[in-house]
Amino acid sequence: MRVFAIGVTHASAPVEMRQKAAFTKRRQAEILRYIKQNIADECALLSTCNRCEFYLAAENDIRESFSAYFNGITGIDMRPYIISRADEKAVRHLAETAAGLDSMIIGEDQILGQVKDAHTLAAEAGTAGIYMNTLFRLVVTGAKRVKTDTLLSKTPVSTATLAIKKCGEILGGLDGKSIMIIGATGKIGNIVYKDLASIGTAELFVTSRTKEAALFEDFSGAEVIDYYSRYNFLDGIDAVISATSSPHLTIAQSECEKAIKTRKKRAFIDLALPRDMDIENSDLNIYINIDDLRGLSEENNAKKQAEAETARGILGKYVNEFLVWQIFYENRNVIEARKNGLAENERDEFMKMIYEKKSECSYEEFRAFIDGLRDAK
Repeated sequence: MRVFAIGVTHASAPVEMRQKAAFTKRRQAEILRYIKQNIADECALLSTCNRCEFYLAAENDIRESFSAYFNGITGIDMRPYIISRADEKAVRHLAETAAGLDSMIIGEDQILGQVKDAHTLAAEAGTAGIYMNTLFRLVVTGAKRVKTDTLLSKTPVSTATLAIKKCGEILGGLDGKSIMIIGATGKIGNIVYKDLASIGTAELFVTSRTKEAALFEDFSGAEVIDYYSRYNFLDGIDAVISATSSPHLTIAQSECEKAIKTRKKRAFIDLALPRDMDIENSDLNIYINIDDLRGLSEENNAKKQAEAETARGILGKYVNEFLVWQIFYENRNVIEARKNGLAENERDEFMKMIYEKKSECSYEEFRAFIDGLRDAK
């Protein structure tokens, strides 16, 4: 069995292309079930604003056929943007992704939860078996170790943090500014709210499509407005930050033109994929999407490179552990046959030696050891 990582990320595709691969949760489950039935033995999908990546286990090399399938579900030719990885490189990529090393913002906190969600979705869809379960368990454990043993997350910087910083740059500061947060009950929107509330210098308006009043109980100090009345507030607003998972626009250019009467500089920060806004950039209306934050993220990343190298060293142990496990699992019959060929009083010592090798060897060394067992007469 081979493990593959195939998809597009912020490193390979612009936001215009990535949004073609942004699927609803229901559609993701449908896609996973189709893949398991027709392409791979196991599969999981990691879908965020910065990536759409499939993790697959299959007996044959499916990279070419899967890329063709990926084109089909997005409706466009994604081949120039698709990155394919196999075996050790695929395992390492997921480990580094879970730890925030492959994010646009190195060390960002949200990705680990998103990796866990990807595994949960695959389990619920019935597409995760022993390979995906073992792989995701180990990379999540490794990412948690990175979180506790390095400084990458000690001064967390997220997309939300950068969005607020950019908003302040556009408006010349946040003191006394009025900011509307759309999708405030979601993960990223809630972080935006908490970060802005902790600064305490801006007037906050929060809204969401949800009608559940209980979800708004924690927004003390902010004015909760009805989602369908959001345009009524727009003329007095200095900035809109939108972060929803909806496929529909939250702010449309045509409605803005009707609602805005006062001429002043406004920031429209779009943290969603697919995009939440279709605002046209002008001297007064400044539109920023997640890719526009790249410059700020690169500055942050440069400061974290030393810690990132430490993190890669930590993750290497878990990558090796998965690859050793895979060799062990796929050669159970070789080990069993070798054990059964020994005298009964030698079998326990033989298995003890196997498990010691399994815990101490690199996967290359362990493979050579197993090959030696197979070839022994």
